[in-house]
Amino acid sequence: MAAKTESYDRATEVKQFDDSKIGVKGLVDSGVTTIPRFFIHSPDTLSDIRRPNSTTQPDPDVIPIVDLSGVDSDLLRPTIVEKIARASRELGFFQIVNHGIGVEVLERVIGAIKGFHEQPTEVKARFYRRDMKTGVSFFSNVDLFQSKAASWRDTLQVRLGPTLPELDEIPEICRNEVVEWNQHVTKLGELLTGLLCEGLGVEKGRLKELTFLDSKVMVAHYYPYCPQPDLTVGITSHTDPGALTILLQDHRSGLQVKCGAEWVDIKPVPGALVINIGDILQVNY
Repeated sequence: MAAKTESYDRATEVKQFDDSKIGVKGLVDSGVTTIPRFFIHSPDTLSDIRRPNSTTQPDPDVIPIVDLSGVDSDLLRPTIVEKIARASRELGFFQIVNHGIGVEVLERVIGAIKGFHEQPTEVKARFYRRDMKTGVSFFSNVDLFQSKAASWRDTLQVRLGPTLPELDEIPEICRNEVVEWNQHVTKLGELLTGLLCEGLGVEKGRLKELTFLDSKVMVAHYYPYCPQPDLTVGITSHTDPGALTILLQDHRSGLQVKCGAEWVDIKPVPGALVINIGDILQVNY
């Protein structure tokens, strides 16, 4: 007689996890040594994002680093515009340095977000929700109920524009840093879209007039220790749906972009920000 196949109710397990409001970090804190089944990805998905054993590795320097220190100079600005335009056309990614946001600001933001995610579960639970009615939401996997497999991460999401949420809705542990980040990236976003407009040969304020800068969302991912990292991923391959992503990564490697058929590491550069041209900007231009 054939052995009975083990039944597995994924929908129920996923709902129980979401209802617990503990997130992935809560699972780790509970002492799990094996990951729940709904976090396990198929071999095809895992093989697609892992490099084959090869002595030839993609060159990480293929992702250009653009120095913005001369952006207000009539002499240097055309060169900066050309570098950004070329990187945007060919790769959709580049890093920027000397962008006007101090290293100490970036470190404070990273530290504050890390501090939020490492709070006790019961503290974070009051922010755990999947709607953005308050403008602030803590959850694990925005597509938890739709994806074939969940990713090993938690997320704090804050709507920054057109207006900030009520300040008391933003977690106190990172409130000042979120407000400060918003002030800096609003200014930086205007600068970058102006440079992109020049690279496209249109009026400098064209993207701002199209309200591309109005809707801003801060998405702060946290990737806890995983007891079985070979079975899951921190985030699946994707494109960003918006116009422009300003990405701050910490000092650990892990961020990759696909260049042709190869995945390339974007090595962390102190004080640098990663810029990604999103789907909306590509569609429109």
